[in-house]
Amino acid sequence: MSENRPPVFYRFTIFLIIILIQAILFGCRGNPEETSKSNAINPIRSPHLAIWLAKKNELIEHDSAAYDLVMSAWFEPQESEEIRARHPSAKLLAGLSLNWISSDPEWQTLLVTVANGGDPNGPLQITEDMYLKIDENGDGVLDSRCSFPGWEDPEIYAMDPRHIGWQELILSYYEISASQVQHDGVIIDMLDAYPFCDGAMSKGVATPLNAADWISGQERLLSLLSDMVPEEKWIIANAGCGFSVDSPFPQYLNGYVLENSLGKLCGLNLERMLAFGQNALETTKTPHIVVYAVDTDDTGVIDWERFRTGFAASLLFDNTYFAFDSGPRDHGGVTDYWFAEYFSIDLGEPNGPYFPFHRGYRRDFEKGTIVIAGDAPVTLSLSSIHLNISTGDTGMNFTVPKEDAHIFLREKT
Repeated sequence: MSENRPPVFYRFTIFLIIILIQAILFGCRGNPEETSKSNAINPIRSPHLAIWLAKKNELIEHDSAAYDLVMSAWFEPQESEEIRARHPSAKLLAGLSLNWISSDPEWQTLLVTVANGGDPNGPLQITEDMYLKIDENGDGVLDSRCSFPGWEDPEIYAMDPRHIGWQELILSYYEISASQVQHDGVIIDMLDAYPFCDGAMSKGVATPLNAADWISGQERLLSLLSDMVPEEKWIIANAGCGFSVDSPFPQYLNGYVLENSLGKLCGLNLERMLAFGQNALETTKTPHIVVYAVDTDDTGVIDWERFRTGFAASLLFDNTYFAFDSGPRDHGGVTDYWFAEYFSIDLGEPNGPYFPFHRGYRRDFEKGTIVIAGDAPVTLSLSSIHLNISTGDTGMNFTVPKEDAHIFLREKT
C-alpha cells in the first residue's frame, strides 16, 4: 500500500456526487415512520464484524463478504440494498468529521452538496475564517492552515468548532445524513484529536485556542448533533486510541471505534484495549457499541497474533465488533482482507460472561470456546473433540502461545 495513497474515506467519484445531488433533490429524506428501526444490536451472531470506512464497491462485489456494521461517508439506496441483500440486519452508518476537513475537492463537494440539500452552490460554504491556523513565522498573525501531522495528498485541516458558520455547515450535513432511510445512524471521524493549532483569525484579530476550548467546542457540536439524530439511530465516533476517563464526549454517543487497536499508532496492549472497551460500555448511551479496529500498520503484512487477539477480544462482550484492514492510510478493503475461516465461523450464543483463565481470558459458547493468552502460554483441556481454527489441529488438549488467541469449534459427532 502506498503511503501517498489518499484515504478511501475521502476518495469519492464525481459520479457519486451527481447521483447524490439527484437523490437529495428528489426527496430521499425519510419520513418519521420510515426511520423507526430498532436501536438494538443485531441478532446474536458470532462474531460481530465491522468495516471501517468501507470501500463500498469492493464490499458489494465480493461474493462472501458480509458485515454487521458498515461505516462510510454516504450510502445510496441501491448500495444499501445490495449490502443488506447479503446480510439483512447490517447496520449502515454515514458521516465525515465534526472538526476536520480534507483538501480533496471532491470530498469538499460532497460535504457542501449534502449540507445544502443537493445544491453545491447553496448558502452553506467553506470559508477561510473557519480554519484553525498557526503562526509559522512568529509575527503574531495566524496565517497558515493547521494540518494534521504526517497527512499529505490530501491534507487534513483542523476547523474551528467555535465558528458559527462551520457549525451550521457541518451540522446540516449530519442532519441530512441522519434523516436518510438507508442510514441507521452516523459516524464521526477523528474526534478529540490533540489541539496543536494556535487558534483562528476573526476580522483580523487572533482568537487563541487552548485545550479546553478545543474540547468544549467539539462537545457543543456533539450536543447539537445528538438533538438532531433520531433516537432510534446510532451515533458512533472514532475515538482513536480511546477517550480519557473524564472525557465529556461518550454521553452523546452510542459507542466508538478504537482505531488501530494493538497497533503501533496507539501502542495499546490487550489490557489497555479491554479497559477502553469497558469504559465505552459504561459511559455511552445504549446500546453501547465498541469496535476494536486492528490493522497492519499500513504494511500490508498481517501480524497474526495481533489479528487473532483483537478478533477474540471482540468476542468477550456481546456488543463488541471486530474490524481489520491495512491501517490509518488505507481503510475499508475487503478483497485483500476477508478471512472466511475466521469471519464465517458460528460459535452460537455465549454460555455466560468471559472470565480470567490462567494468565489470560476465556469465554465458552454453544459451539466452541475462545482463549486469549497474556504474557504466558495457556493450556486448555476440553471434554470433547474440538477444531482449532487458528492451526487446523483437532483434539481435546491445546496450548495457546503467549500474546496470542485461539478459537476452538466443537466437532460434530
